[in-house]
Amino acid sequence: MPEVPEVPDNPVEPVEPEVPAEPEVPESPECAGEVYASTFDAVQKVIFDRYQCVGCHSGDNASGDLDLTPEFAYENLMEVPSVGSNFARVYPGSRERSSLWLKMYGHVDPSITSLALMPPSGPVPEDWEFELLRQWLVAGAPETGVVLGTEELLPGCLSEPTPQSIIPLEAPEATEGVQFQMPGFDLYAASEREVCFATYYDLRDVVPEEYQSEDGQVFYFDGWEVRQDALSHHLIVFLPVSEAGEVTPDDFSNWSCAGGDRAGEVCDPREREACGLRGFCRTPVEDSLACNSYAPVLTRQSLAVQQAQSTQEFYPGTYREWPLEGVMLWNSHSFNLTAVDHILRGRFNLRFARDRSYPQLEAGGFDTLFGIPRLIGEGAAPYTEQVLCERAVLPMGAMVTGLSSHTHSRGKHFWYEMPDGTHIYDSYIYNDPLNLFFDEPMAFLDPDPAERTLTYCSLFRNGVDEDGNPVPDEVTRASDIEYAVPIGRLGPNIGLCEPTQCVNEGMYEVECDDGVANQAGDDAACDSSPGAGDGSCDACSITGGVTTGNEMFGAQIWYFIAEGYPNELVEFPDSTFIPGIIPGIGR
Repeated sequence: MPEVPEVPDNPVEPVEPEVPAEPEVPESPECAGEVYASTFDAVQKVIFDRYQCVGCHSGDNASGDLDLTPEFAYENLMEVPSVGSNFARVYPGSRERSSLWLKMYGHVDPSITSLALMPPSGPVPEDWEFELLRQWLVAGAPETGVVLGTEELLPGCLSEPTPQSIIPLEAPEATEGVQFQMPGFDLYAASEREVCFATYYDLRDVVPEEYQSEDGQVFYFDGWEVRQDALSHHLIVFLPVSEAGEVTPDDFSNWSCAGGDRAGEVCDPREREACGLRGFCRTPVEDSLACNSYAPVLTRQSLAVQQAQSTQEFYPGTYREWPLEGVMLWNSHSFNLTAVDHILRGRFNLRFARDRSYPQLEAGGFDTLFGIPRLIGEGAAPYTEQVLCERAVLPMGAMVTGLSSHTHSRGKHFWYEMPDGTHIYDSYIYNDPLNLFFDEPMAFLDPDPAERTLTYCSLFRNGVDEDGNPVPDEVTRASDIEYAVPIGRLGPNIGLCEPTQCVNEGMYEVECDDGVANQAGDDAACDSSPGAGDGSCDACSITGGVTTGNEMFGAQIWYFIAEGYPNELVEFPDSTFIPGIIPGIGR
């Protein structure tokens, strides 16, 4: 019998899924005519003051040496170590690493048991107030400005939102890891972009030899941290490969400086300071789906995150490889729903791996093209809901260390089930999905594939609330899908939809498909009375695609193969995606 890491009989405690109440937006927020200067000002007054946090946390004898009075609160919270825990009081972009959130939200989430609850007695914040705190934290916890979305929680009490620049991620010590910086790119007001561009790096004289491979080609890492401005929807870093041989900067053209004193000048990416201390040598920023056809090379995904900020520490003993030198492609999908232009920036750190026993593997996402092919034909009709499920058959010897998920805004509840139907994962916030990492890996050693199968599902609502009532503002609309993309043999205009039902009040059930493939319908069929001219045929079925108006349905499974078992891949038997349909994507 092959040796495997020792695991308990039940590494995951069975839980029954419980759908939490969605945060309610107050019809008449209790701001008493007060206009908050910023989202943090609202957090201060709505939460710290209203729930009497300042009563214990003020003055020279403030509890926990934390003064939350308005003039001192921010500087005492931001990246300050928490007393009695390993967390910061507020960690930019992360509620899971902020003791402020954990101590307060522990009143609602019984799984948070490691920290003392705050406030220790009396009433606790309401759902929408927790949502105010969550949105502020996820956006980077800015001291000034209005975070997008918080103005809807406090209508009339906050000014219009503006883009927020997050505090830059600190680089690791030279003996602990390396940092990569993403050159900023323009993200204009009221716009959505998915872009690609290339940079070059050389770490051969930077990474200590103990973390390099014997042939000097790669180094080993066992964790990452990504921090970007909050407007990012996803960041994927591709390392290009080619059937013809090594990919070099010469395979790309038009290298020029971005930022700094030499912005716009032609540069040689091999020169470390070709663009000065504050500039970056990069190729032109172009709109591109997953860097598909950006250059005459194939790509392989090396790092992908679906949140503006993300941290992953691999299971002890697992590791991955990264080339010591080469070209990297940055693929960012971002949207700016504010009225102010922004330059989006980001950084990520890789931590050197000391213990290298098992290569870390990942499945999902690109293996099924995030469910786009299936959603094209099976997406929920207007004003309906549906549950889609697929199976992931793990190879024998798979040791699962973590799970996550990916949908867009109409994905309301994503879960995984064991072969016996036990839920082991439930996530309810599409743009802040649960990243679940197990203290001990889940072992899938049974020769029977049925006993090595995880089922993952998502509930989608297309313009309907949990009681079945139409919500026209949330239905898929043809007019909201601004662009389509070509996806290999799937077609040239993936993402566009044909409206079939009305969106004006009282006419939601009326069918209005004009029978023509033109992304428009028969508006007259939606008129409140014949010839009124007030009808709008705009509601579509959910369709798979890459824009925020489209949907995705993707699993994310982290695992390694136990010693003695063959290194095989996860299979997705229900997926309609054909690997290879897009050059360089899939297996």
